Order: sequence, then structure tokens, then C-alpha cells
Amino acid sequence: MTAMVAPIPPPFYSPYLDDQCNKINSKPVPWEGYQRAKLLSADELALLKSLNKLPLTQRPTIYATQGQQYAKLYIDLLRKLQRVDTVQAVVVAIGDMLSDPNTIPLFHSLASSEYPDDPYGPIVKCLGMEEEFAILGSLRILGILVATDPKPFPELQVQVLLSSLSGLLNGSRIPLWEVAAQVLNAILGSRQFRLAVWDQGECISGLVKSLKTNPSPQAQYWAICCLWQLSFEPIAAEGMDKKYDAIALLTNIAKAAVKEKVTRVVVATLRNLLTIAPSQNLPSMFVVKLLPFVNSLRERKWSDDEIVEDLNYLRDELRSRLDGLTTFDEYASEIESGHLVWSPAHESEEFWRDNGLRIAHEGNGKIVKRLVEILHQSSEPIVLAIAAHDIGRFIKYGGDKAKQTISDLNGKTRLIELMAHENADVRYNALMSVQRLMSQHV
Repeated sequence: MTAMVAPIPPPFYSPYLDDQCNKINSKPVPWEGYQRAKLLSADELALLKSLNKLPLTQRPTIYATQGQQYAKLYIDLLRKLQRVDTVQAVVVAIGDMLSDPNTIPLFHSLASSEYPDDPYGPIVKCLGMEEEFAILGSLRILGILVATDPKPFPELQVQVLLSSLSGLLNGSRIPLWEVAAQVLNAILGSRQFRLAVWDQGECISGLVKSLKTNPSPQAQYWAICCLWQLSFEPIAAEGMDKKYDAIALLTNIAKAAVKEKVTRVVVATLRNLLTIAPSQNLPSMFVVKLLPFVNSLRERKWSDDEIVEDLNYLRDELRSRLDGLTTFDEYASEIESGHLVWSPAHESEEFWRDNGLRIAHEGNGKIVKRLVEILHQSSEPIVLAIAAHDIGRFIKYGGDKAKQTISDLNGKTRLIELMAHENADVRYNALMSVQRLMSQHV
């Protein structure tokens, strides 16, 4: 999975949505009333009635000669209609029409001087309705059209679409999450949306939250495919692990994965993160022991040659970058990653005696600053306990200015706060460090 997806109509799988479409299709729509209300012309009514007489399998013949008229009619109707049942019927009709890939360009070509945002404006308007099907059906239509459109999406509509998706992705209803994840996966083929989704953040939070709940393999695949596409953007590759702990999350998913396609997309994402932003991602890859895991994956039989290629790349690149690391380098990488575990360096008196002054001065005190930053930012008890512990060791071995350094970085105030933490290990290590700060002798 080393290249972006091609602009082809994405397949959508949603029995829930398909069942609702079938129910709506079975209900007659009183189009004649709309003609009497002058919302439809006689010609438009004739178009609707002639199509309704045909089974779905025969409609492509009509689209081949009159498809442009139908595309324009449906978008015009969405622009004019308010009633939920008729909006539902038009959304279903557009979805049925788009099942024939030859009709997709007909919608792309609808923009005009009068309606420059067509076909998207009227479809996006449906996302503001309170009726569930109108939203889900419109999202699926947007996913198909955006994924296949060479032109940019109307900028003013981007956040409306992302807001609708993020609401479903952060919700608790699985069928709705599945539709939203597939639509997001479709639109992320566009660089415009990759950048917008990264900037917005709420869609990604919904994906990550779902991945932490151990969803079905198919849901894992959809969510990780979204992260994989995002990882092609340098800004996302640089920030994905720091903001979402992506490397540890993806590695844990791959360790438990039962479907090859899940492992494949995890490995492809990790390759992107290492290739595009090595300095930001190597520390976490070291902490989660990615190289030994990659080596174990290479021993398996895979049906896909791409995963073998990606695994070989990861092995070679990680080997070349990690070979020769000293214990100090390992410690510095762990602190930089923010994923702290009780590795030997933390509790080794010899390590701190040998490296305390180096930690104080290396990179203008970069490691110490990061430890205090972790104290302020992390919510994980084990991480807070280790950071508090290490600050105490730094005070003891970091030289004459160590106490002042911690105070200047606002570490003392945070340590005092953590003395009241609900976790006993956090309280104990914060207390020990505060005692060292207050003592005349360390």
C-alpha cells in the first residue's frame, strides 16, 4: 500500500443504509402535487414518471441518452424541496443513479455561473436536516462524488461536511459510524480533505476512539485506511504520534490482528510515518520495540507481496537507525516519545550518576524540559509516576542548578499538585521529588 488510491467510485458497504433505501423506494411519491405547486414542470414530471416505471437494471439505458437531464433535475429538486419524504426519495434516486459509474461525470459537470457550487451545495444542505436517512444517504453520495472529482470541493462547504462526519464518528451507533468511516476514507483521496481533516482533528479523534474499543476487523481496516491516507501529508506524519499515540496504538492492533488486510494497512502506515517523518516517529518506534515485532511478522507467510516489501523496508531502516544506540540514546528517545515505561535506565543509580550532568546540558536541557512537559500534559498514571521519579533523580545528579531549573520550568508547582493524585505511585514519586527540591541536601 505504497501509493494513494485512484479516483474510482468507492464501494460502500452498509446493510443498514441499503435496507432504508429499499423501504423508501417502495413508497410512492406524489410528484403530481409538486407540479400543481409549480415546483415541477410538465417535462420534469414526465422524466420522473418514465424512470419510475423501469426496474433498476434497465435504467442505465435511459441514463445513456438523458442522464444529464436527470442529474440536473435531482440536484434542482434538492435545492427546492423541504419535505422529508421527498428529499429521501431524491437522495435514493441519486444513489441509484450513481450505482452506474458512467453517470458520475454528469454530476461533476453541473456547476454553472448561476450555481457554481453544484452539485455539492444542495446535497450538503441535506446534512443540516434532522432526519437520519437524509444525512446518511447524502454523505454516501458526497463520498462517491468527491472521490471521483478532479476539481476542488467548494471551500465553504468543507467544514459542514467534516462536522457531519465527526459527529457520527464520535457517536455510539455502529451502523452510522461505519457509513461515516467509509465516506471519510473516500474523501481522503483528495489532498484538500487530508489537510482539512488534519486541521479539524475531530474526525481523527473519532477514528482513534473507535480503534481503542477493539472494533470488528472491518471497522479497524476502514479506520486505519483513513490514518494511512493522512500519513502521506508531512504535517500529519509529523504530528500523528504526538497527538494520538498512533505508533503504540497501531502496533498493538497489528499484534492482535486476525485479518491480513488489517496488518497490511498498519504496516503501510508505519512505513509512511518512518519515511516521511523519521525524527518525530523513531523514538516511539524504539519504545514499542517495533523492530523485533517487524522481524516476527517477516517470519509469517503473506499472500500480499506489498506487505513483505514494507516489512523488509521497516526492518532495514530501523536496523540502520537504531543500531549503535547507547543506553543514553535509548533513554533520550523514550523521553522524547512520551511513552514512558519502567525500563532499566530509570531505576539505575549508575545510569543517573554517569548521565545526570549530560541530561542537564544536552540540547540546552531538552530532556529535562520534556520531562516537565510530560508532567503537565500526560494523564496516564504510569507516565506521570516515571516522569516525577526521573525529575527527582535529575535533582540529585543534575548539578548545582538542577533545583532552580525545575522551578523555572514550573515543575515544582506541578509536582506539588501531583502529591494529591489518586494514584499511589504518582503521589509517592511526586512526594520524593518535592522533598529533594525542598531539602538542603539531595
